[in-house]
Amino acid sequence: MVKFRHIPPTQFLKGFEAASRLESFSRAAEELGLTQSAISHQMRLLEGHIGQPLFMRFGREVRLTDAGRDYQRTVRRCLEMMEEGYRRLEPYRKPGSVVIYGPRDFSRRWLLPRLPALLAAVPACEPWLDTSGASVDFQTMELDLAIVYADAPPEGCESLLIARDHLSPVAARDLAGMLRNPADLLGASLIHDERPVGWADWLRSLGVEQNGTWHGSNFSDSDLALAAAELGQGVALGSLTLAATAIASGTLVQPYEHVLDAGRGWYALSTQDRLRDVDVLGTWQWLREQASDCGG
Repeated sequence: MVKFRHIPPTQFLKGFEAASRLESFSRAAEELGLTQSAISHQMRLLEGHIGQPLFMRFGREVRLTDAGRDYQRTVRRCLEMMEEGYRRLEPYRKPGSVVIYGPRDFSRRWLLPRLPALLAAVPACEPWLDTSGASVDFQTMELDLAIVYADAPPEGCESLLIARDHLSPVAARDLAGMLRNPADLLGASLIHDERPVGWADWLRSLGVEQNGTWHGSNFSDSDLALAAAELGQGVALGSLTLAATAIASGTLVQPYEHVLDAGRGWYALSTQDRLRDVDVLGTWQWLREQASDCGG
């Protein structure tokens, strides 16, 4: 069986989308730069291809049939996906483009503040950061580098450890000034994220047991958890790697020296084929230098 044999020509689909949205062949023709007779002819051919009427015709106006309304949803969705796919190709047309996949919190808190340093080190690099959360697959995806948060790097690709994840409480300065010893946290508003290692583990590592229920906000995103702490909304058990810039600027304070290893870290991944590109290799070497600087 021939694949996609039921898909009509793209120009028919564009004409159908315009005509169904505008409820007029003449207005659709004007929008697309065609004649009204050309659109009308396309729609007759499309209905013949589909095998059933898509429009009810009322003089110069048209209305969709039930089948037409159903087909309109599919066509619009497919055309929007094709348009989005075209826009996503733009970075590949630029010389020096380096596509980097990474977690949103790491990209926002660690990579974004360092982009000027990357561009200074690799001037021809045109970074494209993708934080969509897609599972990394170098075989099927157009990417050059990926950063993953894991207990160990996956097999089958080049990898380097950027930083281990170490956790410690962080808070805005006024709130941090009220914390004298770890037990004070039991009465504080605590900010939680979705790491496997949490407040109970950090307190228990100091011999402090929590009895009762936890209070405070919960976030699925570590970046938002740190942002809430910066706004004085509570104490976050923050990743010192992600919070480093905020601590350096004074928007967050680390009131206790004790840190807990989360058992995971951020790894940069690539392939030998991708690393043959001079700008990808330059970015990889820059990441290696940053890993050394932050104790990765």
